Amino acid sequence: MPSKTKQLAENALMLGIALVLLFLSTYTVLGALVSFLLPLPFLFLAVNRNVSNMVWISVIYTFLGWIVAGPFAAVVALIGAIWGSAMGIVYTKRGKALPAIVAGAVVVFLSTVSSLAFMAFGMNLNFETILQETARMRPSFMTKEQFDQMVALIKMVLPTSIVMFSFIYSAVTHGLASLIGRRIRKPIPALKPIREWSFPKSLLYYYFFAMISILVFGSSMQGTFWETAIMNVKVMLDGIFTLQGLSFCLFAAYLYGWKRLTPVLVVCLFIFPFLSTILSLVGIFDIGLRLREKLETRVKRG
Repeated sequence: MPSKTKQLAENALMLGIALVLLFLSTYTVLGALVSFLLPLPFLFLAVNRNVSNMVWISVIYTFLGWIVAGPFAAVVALIGAIWGSAMGIVYTKRGKALPAIVAGAVVVFLSTVSSLAFMAFGMNLNFETILQETARMRPSFMTKEQFDQMVALIKMVLPTSIVMFSFIYSAVTHGLASLIGRRIRKPIPALKPIREWSFPKSLLYYYFFAMISILVFGSSMQGTFWETAIMNVKVMLDGIFTLQGLSFCLFAAYLYGWKRLTPVLVVCLFIFPFLSTILSLVGIFDIGLRLREKLETRVKRG
């Protein structure tokens, strides 16, 4: 089969799969789960296509999505196509997983911010009213003051939350692409194992600066831009240090041959949220005191 004909057939197949996924995400209860799969057809196409080809494929898919499921689905289709295309192109050009995950996270972040801006200015949606309506869902064990503080904190750290969720979405898509890519013989560059992840020591300086600012100037910064900025920095660094702590624990489990501890630790992290605080502290000590280097030296000495 000629190469061009083969590419056209592959384009048609992937567009058909993408349309089925778009239909499932729009009209079934599987929408949230299918959203992770939506970029995959374009990711696999982009690995062997140039940018101009992916632009045309994305435009065609968006048009078909409009016909099949309406304007809202067309927007979802466009985001999914750009998301997958960006990751696939970066996989090809950089040959590494992390830059592709970052590219995917940027697309998800920009699309989320654009959607919120459109709802606020294009549809005149008042988010303050929505937040006030959530007061009706206040749990009985929580006082009104505690609930109001929680809502205020959520509003404050919304930018960081969007960034973190963008990376999580992109990382999950990468994981699915790696898993499916092995099955269809289209391998995707792999990330390093989590046990080998390590973040720069300079992050500790930003973290301590944020903590000192909150402790010393917390009352004077209330309601200002600086309170929002510092809280967002702290929340983001807490997430990074939690990852570092998880990396250290998985490294220790690998070093001692405790293979069964890995899935248990990951599952417990989601079941018991307070575990993230402990892992964050472990991560801080690991970066600051080089715990894994000392542990590795100790194990080698016996």
